[in-house]
Amino acid sequence: MGSQHHQAAVVENYEVSSTRMEMDKFIVPAVTICISALLFFFMLFPIFSILKLAFFEHGELAFSNLTLENFHRYFTTSYTLNALWHSLYVSFVTTLIVTVVTFFFAYALTRTTIPGKGFFRNIIMMPLVAPSIVQALALIYLFGRNGLITAHLFGTSWNIYGPTGIIISEVLYCLPHSFVILYTTLSAVDIRLDEAAESLGASPFKVFTKITIPSSKYGIVSAAALTFNLTITDFGNPVVIGGDYNVLATEIYAQVTNLYRFELGATISIILLVPSLMAFMLNYYISRKSFAMISGAANPFIPPSRPLKKTLYTGYCSAVSMSIILVFATVIIGSFVNIWPYDWTLTLRHYSFPSIAGYSALWTSVWVSLLVGIIGSFVTLLAAYIIETKKPFGKQILYLFSVMPAAIPGLVMGLGYILAFNKPHYFFYGTPWIIVINIIICNFTLGILSSISNLRNIDPSVEEAAISLGSDTIRTFFRIIFPLSRVAFLQNFIYFFMRAMTTISAVIFLVSATVHLAAIEIIMLDNDGWTASANAMCTSIIVIVLATLGLLQVIVKLTARRPGTAPA
Repeated sequence: MGSQHHQAAVVENYEVSSTRMEMDKFIVPAVTICISALLFFFMLFPIFSILKLAFFEHGELAFSNLTLENFHRYFTTSYTLNALWHSLYVSFVTTLIVTVVTFFFAYALTRTTIPGKGFFRNIIMMPLVAPSIVQALALIYLFGRNGLITAHLFGTSWNIYGPTGIIISEVLYCLPHSFVILYTTLSAVDIRLDEAAESLGASPFKVFTKITIPSSKYGIVSAAALTFNLTITDFGNPVVIGGDYNVLATEIYAQVTNLYRFELGATISIILLVPSLMAFMLNYYISRKSFAMISGAANPFIPPSRPLKKTLYTGYCSAVSMSIILVFATVIIGSFVNIWPYDWTLTLRHYSFPSIAGYSALWTSVWVSLLVGIIGSFVTLLAAYIIETKKPFGKQILYLFSVMPAAIPGLVMGLGYILAFNKPHYFFYGTPWIIVINIIICNFTLGILSSISNLRNIDPSVEEAAISLGSDTIRTFFRIIFPLSRVAFLQNFIYFFMRAMTTISAVIFLVSATVHLAAIEIIMLDNDGWTASANAMCTSIIVIVLATLGLLQVIVKLTARRPGTAPA
């Protein structure tokens, strides 16, 4: 009798296992098709809607309606054409300044023995926790028409509005993005090459120009391409501090919201998409080439720097860090003083937020950001698992769709969402869900690249053992891959959360009378003359992001200590 029960159990387990294996054949293709379809629908369809409106009369897709009239109108109107030249000028100058500044900053942290490296590294990353507009607000308070330094300290009529203000604010905004690439590059290149050259009698200047810079060339170009892309697509700083100096991003917004010329806004979006796409392709190509320059035997030991070198680089890093601290201190202090810069009495009245949304915009931003963080981190980890581990048919298409969002400016994507989804049957339009979807898609690239990098650190034999023991794809993912990737999941959550709390360009077209976001409220408050309240909203966002980061960092450290955790 016992033998019969045992045989029945074996047969039953075999049948269950066979059923799972049959289902497993369909799960991976189904997930691949589903994620590809979502990326296609929420990324390529909006871009197609922009192309259709720009190249066809009234946006009606017919060969007889094909026209270049919108482009002719753009390139023959001097004011709108100037936006292109202004954008290129600001972007090239910003790129040059940021690349030079961050290269020497990263060099100081990776090739010298200056004190306070941890402090300098944390300070240069600070712009990531605030909307890009924070730099423009601080510069206006310091160097505007009634600025503390220009009008009250030096008594000059000069002000920072225009291209100078845009360039300086963009430089401060782009510093952390460029620094991460150059810091990684200089950390990976073997420092023993420098030591060998010096031992052969080469001067420090010759070592720097003949070895250090050439060995870092791919990182330099990649950082420059990323900076150019960030600058030419940014909306927050130019709209606040640009004055009458229009750029492509502000011109798109003006054509759509002020003049209701959607076809011209779509045309300018295509023009903005071209340099952005070129910068992305260059950055992607260089990033792949840079792996060949990284030595697996890079020497982490840094010989003691000469006193003069240490003093100069310490002073340099201190100057850059103080500039960033000054920006944040100005915005925070400006939100607490009664009337800047006349009455320095401390007050909380600016936190009453005279706008319609007020604190509800902050609450909406928080729960939207939490949703973006959870959904974005899970979907990118799932997509990375399919691409890296399962390697299904069509994985190249899924990977291409996954990296494409980095080439599309957020402002262009937002306009595409208006044109594509402003229909009654799209139930999510006009709700917070379209903002959640938009932010996830716009930041999909970094999330999936980070997840792929993490999955490559997990030993494939772990999954092979699970499959050999009868586990299917779903069980393997949730019981093995997901627990081993929890640190990477939390890090991706931090990234998605920060982007959702601070992004402006991607969602400026998607807020409505019923859906308000804190980052957009900053612009509205500043436009209405409530600059101190705009500073207060900025400060509130910074506090929320920092508090969330602190909490999640504690969770990451506790999670990383558990046995079996894969390195992120």
